[in-house]
Amino acid sequence: MDVMNEIQQKAFDIYIQSASLENDFTPISERALAKKLHDMGLKSSMSAIGRWKKKFGWAQALQNEVTLAMSRDKPVKDMLRSSSLKAVVENTKVDIERNDVLMASSYQFFESEAREILEKKRNGEIISREERETMKFIATLSTTRKDKMLDRMALMPRDAVSADEILSRFSAISLEVEDDAIDIEPSETSDD
Repeated sequence: MDVMNEIQQKAFDIYIQSASLENDFTPISERALAKKLHDMGLKSSMSAIGRWKKKFGWAQALQNEVTLAMSRDKPVKDMLRSSSLKAVVENTKVDIERNDVLMASSYQFFESEAREILEKKRNGEIISREERETMKFIATLSTTRKDKMLDRMALMPRDAVSADEILSRFSAISLEVEDDAIDIEPSETSDD
């Protein structure tokens, strides 16, 4: 399952939001989308956007949005919303899991590299320029790691919940609305 990066997600959001009832659900052109992204300071091209549309199934997502907008049938709307929500939650879970694996592997690699260089130094061997650059990189990485990890943790939800859990929580919400209107009598304080 492919996951969109930040630029691809922004382009997708603009693409979907550009199609509305007023323009007969015609999405923004690839050229106009590339220009809009460029104006926002994001790099893209018409050909890249074309590849993203195919790779991530933007046409199907747009069709779902159109169906959702045109549907007056509440069960159909609920089913479409539910399936879209499930896809978003699953993509987020996959992204978090992949990130955890990559982080653990890269830190394990750099830890072993640092140990080898330190052992070499302890044995009185000369450290090469490349090894010094590696140690400098590891030192920079490890000293800024705490701040970066705190930033990441602040952005991550405490517990990733499934779409079914979210839907069941929303279903459990009930509101009480009073229908009685309160009649207000004109005040008796006016002097006649």
